[in-house]
Order: sequence, then C-alpha cells, then structure tokens
Amino acid sequence: MHEQKVIEGVKVVTYKVPQAYSVYIGIWIKAGSMYEDKTINGMSHFIEHMVFKGSKLRSAKQIAEETDSIGGQLNGFTEKESTCFYIKVLNTHVKQGVDILFDMVFNPAFKEEDIQKEKQVIFEEILTELDSPEDVAYNLLFKTIWKGHPLSFPVLGTFSTIKRISKEQILNYYNSHYTKDNIVISIAGNFNEDIYEILQKHLSKIQKNNTTLQLTVPVWHKSTAIYEKDFEQINLCIGLPGITYDLRKVYALAAINNAFGGGMSSRLFQKIREDKGLVYSIYSYPSTYQQAGVFSIFASMNANNFKKVYSLILEEIEKVHLKGLEKEEIDKFKEQLRINVLMDLDSISSRMSTIGKSKLLLDRVYPVEEILNIIDNLTYEEINDLAKKILNPTDITISVVGKLNKRDKEWLINANNT
Repeated sequence: MHEQKVIEGVKVVTYKVPQAYSVYIGIWIKAGSMYEDKTINGMSHFIEHMVFKGSKLRSAKQIAEETDSIGGQLNGFTEKESTCFYIKVLNTHVKQGVDILFDMVFNPAFKEEDIQKEKQVIFEEILTELDSPEDVAYNLLFKTIWKGHPLSFPVLGTFSTIKRISKEQILNYYNSHYTKDNIVISIAGNFNEDIYEILQKHLSKIQKNNTTLQLTVPVWHKSTAIYEKDFEQINLCIGLPGITYDLRKVYALAAINNAFGGGMSSRLFQKIREDKGLVYSIYSYPSTYQQAGVFSIFASMNANNFKKVYSLILEEIEKVHLKGLEKEEIDKFKEQLRINVLMDLDSISSRMSTIGKSKLLLDRVYPVEEILNIIDNLTYEEINDLAKKILNPTDITISVVGKLNKRDKEWLINANNT
C-alpha cells in the first residue's frame, strides 16, 4: 500500500516492498516541452542533461564514482509534461543515494564551459533522432496536429533553439520550475522509516515559488504533412483526437488500443502484417496529457504498398466507428489489461514511476485495487461508445516521412480532404 506525506512543503509518496533488496528514489518535476515557449524549446531536456555535469559540491566524475561505489544506478529522462531523475540503490545505501541525487538535482553548477559542451551532445542526440524515421514521423504529426502550441514542440528542441540557449535563460527556467510546489518525491522498495528524516534534511533547502504554471488548451488541426527524406521505407503516422486524464477513460482506451493495434493479436497486426504481409511494423498507441490527447497509428512499408496499407487502416477505423468492437474482443483485452496491471507490480521501478507521475500530474495516487475495480466495471457499452468516438475517420491528421511518389502524394491529400 502506498503512503503519502508532505515534508517541508514537498509532496512525498512511497510504496514499501519488504521482500526487495533495492530502493528506487525518484524526483519528479513539472518541467517539459509543454511548459516551454518556442524561444526556449528543449530547455527542460537540456537542464536534465546539465545536472549530470556536476554540482557545486561534486564534479560529474565524482557523481559517477560515488554512485558506482555504492552499486547505484543513476538516470533521468524528460517527457512533454515532466522530468524525472532517479537513483536505484541497495536498501543499506539509501542515505548516500539520496545525498548524491539531491545534490545533483538541487545544487547544479551550470558552468558556462559545460553548457557549451553539452550543446554539442544535444546536437548529436537531435541528429540521432533525425535518423529515426519513426521519431521524425511522430514529431511531424504532433507539429501538424497542434500547430504552435507547446504540445507540438519536440522534447529535444531544435538546433536553433538549443544554440541560442544562454546561462541566464537556464537559471531563470530552473529557478521557476525546480521548486517545492512543483516537485514530487516518489520512493519504492525496501526502506526504513528513517528515510523521511533523511529527506527532510534535503527538502528544507529547496526554494519555494508560488508561481502557478499556466497551461493552455490546444486546438486540433486536421491536415496532411509530408516530409521527403531518403529512407528505405514510407513511414506513416495517423493521429485521431484522444482523451485527457480521466481514469475510467484511460483504461477503457487502453483496452480499445490493445484490441485495435496494441499487440500481436490486434486487428491491425493480424490483418495487415500477418494476413497480408504488407508491413513489418504496425501498431497503435494512446498519448494522454493534461489538456489534450492523441490516438496514433504508425506503420512502415515499401512505397509500393503505401496505398494498400493506408486504405486497410482506414477500413479498420471505419469498421470500429460504425460497429464498435466485438464483445469477445473487449472481454479478452480487458483481462489482458488486468493482468498487465498486476504484472507491473513486480517492477519496483514501475511502481516508483506510476506513483510519482500520478501524484505530480493528477495530485492523486490510485490504489491497485481501485484500478482493478475500474477495469472490472468497465461496461461493453462504455468501451464501445469511446471506441466509436475516438476512431472517427473525419478527424484524421496524417504525417508521412519518406519518398512518396507524386501520384500517391496527390491521392493521399485528396483522400484526407474528402
């Protein structure tokens, strides 16, 4: 069972796993591309990199060496709505692990020479992403759907925005986001009660800032975007308006996704890959945010198969929109969803992430029993009503990355405008 506390004005959520040997300690911050404007796009991710470059007490090398000396694992990641830093340590090394993590995150050096060096690292990361057709297609899809809104920004930023970032801008963004009222500490694993005293010592030093982060609701744009690049395959992304955070709808949509394109027994995989052999990769995926959501479908194929694949995906969308899903499908994928929730309990890192992100974005942590109860009580009609609403071909936005011939390009644009 999870436990929630407020220590020194900071929300702390924990989940004890007595049979484990390790502890995951996570710091979650409301800092991501969603909170940026176009002049500082990529700032959240850049700061995530910079805190690993050293604090005012430890160099980057000392952070690495101290972490290794206790067998710890230190990492971080940035998403559209959050940044997370975490350390995994043996339960006998919690004090040292917390000390390293909090010093790194809340006492960064931000040296000018490190800023310039790390810009080169980010440039390489952007180049790597540009070599991934799937990443390019998804970034183009979000840019097309939410033109100009922060949700449309790439998490990594762009060459021009990263190049222009100054130390002053870094400090301004850091000081307004890395504050007591904008963070959550999540801990999962085998820990003792003295962890709260250890946390109090560190949390008391974090600054408070009552600035409320304002989020604006994005407007959905139906459009078709084509980016010509010399990839081996055509990479297709289809986006449909999704949902915001609502637990019943989140799990209803998860069941819909599993049935439609979320796995090897889904409709898309079985019909287009297994039966027709037209693609290697095809799947659907729901992305949910505080102000909007998107249900996306991705497929990569030989250019000669593009029209067939697109038409077959559209056919499946229209089938669900008109008739919904079969009761047998819903029963099967509800049970799969239930099993996935239970199996996730075996992962301590998953527990740390789930409780931390939920507390940060929703200000609530849902017990597993409540989640299972929601899944069990989702009705056939409720799931199908949502499926018919989400899988609506009139709201399609498309991105295509690759060498599409002129005839197929014109056909696609005309098809999506009708």
